[in-house]
Amino acid sequence: MKSLHRLLLGVLLLGATEAYAQKNIANEELDSLSGTRLQVRSVFDPLPPSGYAPMRIVATNGTGRNARWGFDFHSQTQLYPQQNAHRSSFALDVPARSTQSALFLVPVAVDYGDRSVEVSGHVLRVDFSGTGFDVGSKNEHENRVTHRAALALSETLAEFSITQLNKEMESRLRSSSGGYYGGPVTFGSRFDVSDLPDSWLGYSGFDIILLSSTDCQKLKPGVKRALLEWVRLGGTLHVYLSPGAMASSLGLPEVTDAGSKAVSLGKIAVFGWDGKTLPARETINRYWGEKARMESLRSDHATSSSWPLLSLLGSRSFASWQVIVFLVVFGLLVGPVNLFVLAPAGRRHKLFITTPLLSIGASLVMVVLILLQDGTGGSGRRFVAIDLEPDEAAAYVTQEQVSRTGVLLGAAFEVKQPVLIEPLTMPDTPWAKLKNTNNLQPADLTQDGRERRGNFFQSRAEQGQALRAAVSTRARLELKAGAAPEAAPTLISALGFTVEELFYTDAAGAQWRLEKPLSTGQSATLVKADHSAQRLWCEAAFDPAVDSLRNLLTTTTTNRRSFFVAKARQAPDFTLDTLSSIRWEDDHIVVFGPVTQP
Repeated sequence: MKSLHRLLLGVLLLGATEAYAQKNIANEELDSLSGTRLQVRSVFDPLPPSGYAPMRIVATNGTGRNARWGFDFHSQTQLYPQQNAHRSSFALDVPARSTQSALFLVPVAVDYGDRSVEVSGHVLRVDFSGTGFDVGSKNEHENRVTHRAALALSETLAEFSITQLNKEMESRLRSSSGGYYGGPVTFGSRFDVSDLPDSWLGYSGFDIILLSSTDCQKLKPGVKRALLEWVRLGGTLHVYLSPGAMASSLGLPEVTDAGSKAVSLGKIAVFGWDGKTLPARETINRYWGEKARMESLRSDHATSSSWPLLSLLGSRSFASWQVIVFLVVFGLLVGPVNLFVLAPAGRRHKLFITTPLLSIGASLVMVVLILLQDGTGGSGRRFVAIDLEPDEAAAYVTQEQVSRTGVLLGAAFEVKQPVLIEPLTMPDTPWAKLKNTNNLQPADLTQDGRERRGNFFQSRAEQGQALRAAVSTRARLELKAGAAPEAAPTLISALGFTVEELFYTDAAGAQWRLEKPLSTGQSATLVKADHSAQRLWCEAAFDPAVDSLRNLLTTTTTNRRSFFVAKARQAPDFTLDTLSSIRWEDDHIVVFGPVTQP
């Protein structure tokens, strides 16, 4: 098979066999006498173009002492000079004479910058070390498609189809506008369902995942939960049914035989196939033109017209004239004044004293001016969409934020829970570093446990980020029992925060609204509303979001019954915090979901 050539050291590990040859980043025998060895392999082949790449680690410690393995991953794009990088570090303890397996979620660098090429280079390097062993290093080079939707398909679907799918994709690219001059084309990343991660972050780099009905029956409960979380946060799951199979019997929540269904911000669709081969042309047609989520990171937020939240931040002059005045004054002082007044002829030796003093003084003045003008820390705006799913005891948070900073005394921060944080390209202004142009400062990011470092935030800069997380919670709105069918509904809040405004659609489709703020632990009887008022209210509530997110929110909240949409000023347990020195002003928080029935 095609992926066989990707093995660096094509050796079966520990006598195991696999359905297909997975990509080994490293497969090393470190000590032949003791049998100590290490394998690092990617769950998906090739790697996703964004998000996280799950890496399976299998370490065997054949010595008589406990060992601690360290792994440093470095993901870097290869389009010079826009070499974006994302570093991460992990550790694994391996007791004496034992084998340990772990799955690490490795962040991958995004191809910000030049978008004129269909395929861009990428390298993933892993440096590994263990107690009593020298440091080793392995590099994996590959091409990544960055303009199309990122697909991943199971080996069941790929086994007899991937060759023709790749050929059809290449033919389509060559015949499309502008032609195609890249390297080998890959329809999608392949994976073994038995190796899938039980965290939604492991799927975050893909737009669409393809499974067969046979694959669904093999999924572990944790993997099913992770896939559903990924869908609710915007992913698309396609299930291919073999002849005679029923989607409703596969054990995947929200999957029905009805074809396509919106699930929160994502979608699940069901298709038929013969159980062996996917028809190449029909399949390529199905996925051709699907928007890549990575394009949203690179272009959707780059104008205030498509991202109203950016307008709420306001504009601020970069005050370049002050820099010019300062340089002119400094030039006069260090030049003519210094040469003819402070150190005139006959006293030129004073230049060795006056010049350094003038330079130090000018630097101090510049620092003071910057502090007076820009201050420390920064200010920003956030839009937070919270999808509450009481039956799953979870909330799915999608957050967009933009900030402008003064002088930062530190740019590192910690996150409270597993969260995907992705920088966004900004409009081309003097404040922006990561831009939707080729004249940008590459993203250079680091993840070490809960800590994030790098240029997520920089001094005297504008930056934006998109954040996503699945949060465990018992928060909910409950419908009070015992009311007469024609009576106004009464809602009881167990949200943990106060909602200022709320619209509720009951089981019959009638609209109701909240008259005054509802705090947690309290109840409120709603009053009658009409559909047009609810629609206009939702449009205003979703307005700060970028166009693509606003459309998804409208879709997922329209024509839903026993469903509520509300606004809040604060939601501390759900808002995703980043750099503490940023002063977030007037958060726009929208919360929605089904109302628990009595």
